[in-house]
Amino acid sequence: MAVLVQNQSAVWSQKLYDIIFERVIPDRAKPPTGLVAHYGAPLASGGFQVVDVWESEDAFRRFEAEVIAPAAQDLGLPPFDTTVVEIHNSLVV
Repeated sequence: MAVLVQNQSAVWSQKLYDIIFERVIPDRAKPPTGLVAHYGAPLASGGFQVVDVWESEDAFRRFEAEVIAPAAQDLGLPPFDTTVVEIHNSLVV
């Protein structure tokens, strides 16, 4: 089942997001297996958020463990809060 993944942190910035994005998805023409959609935007209260749609939580967790976490650790980036929920409905126009 498809999931919505929300990552956010008050200490993240667009600059940190850009750094990790280029590291984990260096070629936009070759997105990670299972990624349906990806959005990055500032939080109204400060910080940054990333909202993704994945084909499954397993696909997201695999990418998180194999690619995101090692890159973030290697770059010394601060952690972020992650929430994963099943998608009830969607409309893409």
